[in-house]
Amino acid sequence: MFISLGLEVTVAEKTGDENKDDLQRIINNQLLLDDIDNIEQIDLDTLNTAFQLIPLKTDNAEHKIIVNKIISVFAVKFISGDREDKIDYTVRHGVLKKIAYFLLSSPKEELQGYLKPFLDKFNGSEAMAELFEEFVVAEDHLNSYEIFWEIWNLFKEKVIEICGKGDGYWYIDKIIKKYLFAIRWKESATEWHTLKDENKRFFKEISQKLRHCPSALYAISKLLNDIGSSYLDDGIFWLSNMLKNNENLLDAKLEINTIYYLENNVRKYIYKNREKIKKTIELKQNVLIILEFLIKRGSVIGYILRENIL
Repeated sequence: MFISLGLEVTVAEKTGDENKDDLQRIINNQLLLDDIDNIEQIDLDTLNTAFQLIPLKTDNAEHKIIVNKIISVFAVKFISGDREDKIDYTVRHGVLKKIAYFLLSSPKEELQGYLKPFLDKFNGSEAMAELFEEFVVAEDHLNSYEIFWEIWNLFKEKVIEICGKGDGYWYIDKIIKKYLFAIRWKESATEWHTLKDENKRFFKEISQKLRHCPSALYAISKLLNDIGSSYLDDGIFWLSNMLKNNENLLDAKLEINTIYYLENNVRKYIYKNREKIKKTIELKQNVLIILEFLIKRGSVIGYILRENIL
């Protein structure tokens, strides 16, 4: 496991007396669907506790319907901009974590149904960024490769669409960073079991479609410095294409460490491929695009590296 985050699951221990009977019936597998017709009326602490009690990989059809209903209730609350819908942090964190673990342990054909409330109401809320991070944290433990990428691809067009006008409002920059795995990894992490050669197509597409967003430039640069380091040979072209004819990034406010990650990436690549770069015009041109960007942003390292390949 490569993520340096705590992963303890917390379950609310106190619920209202009026809901204890429902909770006990969930524990005893006796809760009927008719009992939860008005699930929206049950307080959120109790719903969280009920959700935590439903086992992963359950085969119980009624459990699955209950989970769908619970996720729908919380999705509305999480994505709402109404301050009156603000949810206690412990409940919020517990539900998002349970959603991630539950879905990553579910059959592929059930995923879209569970995620429908989030997909239908997808917006630039902070909860979406938190949900993406919880999926990454859960995947770090569960290693559910196919299920994880099925979930990620379900959200792909939503992320691209919401970033159409850039990432400078709401929590869109945060959403992009979490979606592109720019979270706190252990310093020694240079790979991740859920990133394979076949996933390079995903990053190539994202780097093209989000090339105007400083947060995407940061996230791709960071990825190539840590868990996606094996992608560096392809990543140099992703970065070059993001910077090529994209003048807005020259003056944009960049995420902290963007320049540092870009310098590291191009320095490693040049060290490994210096002679090849000098002999291959196309390759040199792509590397120079990155170096020229760095120089224009005031990077001394960019200037030194450019002199080494000219």
